[in-house]
Amino acid sequence: MNISISVTRKDYDSLEGHLLGRTPYEEAAILLAGLCTTQNLIELLVREVVPVTVDGYLTMGGMYLEIDPEFLAPLIKRCRLEGFSFILAHSHPFSSSVSFSGIDDAGEERLFEKIQQRVPNIPHGAIVMGHDSINARVWLPGQHYSQPVDLFKIVGDKITKLHLQNSKSWPEPDELDRYSRQVLVFGEHGQRLLKDMSVAVVGVGGIGSQVYEQLVRLGVGVVVPVDNDVIEKSNLTRVVGSSHSDIGRPKVEVMHELGLRINPDLGGEPLRGSVLHASVAMKLRGVDVIFCCTDNLRSRVVVNRMVHQYLIPLIDTGVDIQPDPTDARKIRRIGGRLMLVYPDGPCLGCLGILTPQYIQAEIEGESPSYVQGQNIAAPSVISLNGTVASLAVTEFLNLVTGFAQRGTRTYLVYDGMNGLVRACASLPVGDCQLCSEVRALGDKVPLPCELGK
Repeated sequence: MNISISVTRKDYDSLEGHLLGRTPYEEAAILLAGLCTTQNLIELLVREVVPVTVDGYLTMGGMYLEIDPEFLAPLIKRCRLEGFSFILAHSHPFSSSVSFSGIDDAGEERLFEKIQQRVPNIPHGAIVMGHDSINARVWLPGQHYSQPVDLFKIVGDKITKLHLQNSKSWPEPDELDRYSRQVLVFGEHGQRLLKDMSVAVVGVGGIGSQVYEQLVRLGVGVVVPVDNDVIEKSNLTRVVGSSHSDIGRPKVEVMHELGLRINPDLGGEPLRGSVLHASVAMKLRGVDVIFCCTDNLRSRVVVNRMVHQYLIPLIDTGVDIQPDPTDARKIRRIGGRLMLVYPDGPCLGCLGILTPQYIQAEIEGESPSYVQGQNIAAPSVISLNGTVASLAVTEFLNLVTGFAQRGTRTYLVYDGMNGLVRACASLPVGDCQLCSEVRALGDKVPLPCELGK
């Protein structure tokens, strides 16, 4: 069982600024967190950072602090009433490689025994932060001792994964040799970051199959293909890795076999099904990034919620080809779009992609255009899909390695008629507020799936 804590970059910067940025004394903050529990993972999802104010301490010094129980009481009550995990964070401002002290052990043992009595059946945690390192532990329900946290993850414009127990296996020299041309670009450290990533590709058709193959060839450690369909004859023109003998086979099996031919050590089992079913969507909760490459809006409703509810970045893609209705030999428009949706940013609803009108039109049997939201037919050409797929994977590379320093968050629009890619600011055009309401709630609220299937 792996134990992790995830936090957005915005909340982490707020926490670090409070703990280490004000005084030479130890500082503290309380984090309220949602919870994600899978067969192999317990993940605490930080929803709120509450700094301990000066009048919230009984004692405060460079080597010791004590928080007033009256400051803690209402926060513990919120955890009990709202089902949140309680995380105590404090600093060791004079330590470079931090660990919990004997004083921490004694004080937290008493504190968390009381918290477990008031808020049972939920794990609670503690974090200690220094200028160059961080450490963390949790108390699981029914246990009177702490467990070390394996992973501390910071999710922002770049994903930072801190393996606190140093248990992650990195590429061997022969693996680095396999990726030697990439190492020239991102360095050995960048290649290690790629191997450490787990990614789900929802929809492995025209765009998704190319995204899947590129991720595998880049050396991403775990790539999970998700799709409910089988290979049809018309898919052979655009689904990479497919052949005539694959007609009738599940797309995810064809993709997984392709992935293993490229990298026999590839992790991630194929997942046949639709994210519209809770049994499928819930299996994606532990991944680091989700690509959405489907041809419908209802699946986007699900993965869009997962971004904020489980703090998982989403890279959403779409292609729009409009033939000229008056002349079949002409094309009126070729457009593509990819959006990187962050847990601390606007969602696809805020950005105008998921609107009640578009979703209702799809339910009524009309096909949406994912670039402009118009209801049109959906032609597909492998080269145009490949352009958008490559742009999307390049955005993923930036999310992992941070090679591009951009001042503002943008999404990309591809104009295939003129051969242009334009960056547009990711500014909300609506105010759905749902993304902020469900942020980091984890398993506390259900996903918008067709439950029970």
